[in-house]
Amino acid sequence: MSYLETQLTKRQEQIKEYQEMNSSLTKTFELISAEKEINETPKEISSKYIKELKEYNELRDAGLRLAQIIADEKQCKIKDVFEEIGYSLKD
Repeated sequence: MSYLETQLTKRQEQIKEYQEMNSSLTKTFELISAEKEINETPKEISSKYIKELKEYNELRDAGLRLAQIIADEKQCKIKDVFEEIGYSLKD
């Protein structure tokens, strides 16, 4: 068996393995979706998640800008502003 044939065989085995994994994951998703009564496709779920993540980041950025304005007015560090109101700078 030549090198190319060996590589081709390996790739075909990998493809088969990936197809089996995909099938298994699809079945698992369908079971969980039915259990949780979710009627969305994986693509719809990920699109929704990305949209919500973008909105969260925009709101967080706006909050940080406001905190920076307050820190500038008080002539202190933004960390001090967050400590004063009882929040952590960690996400």
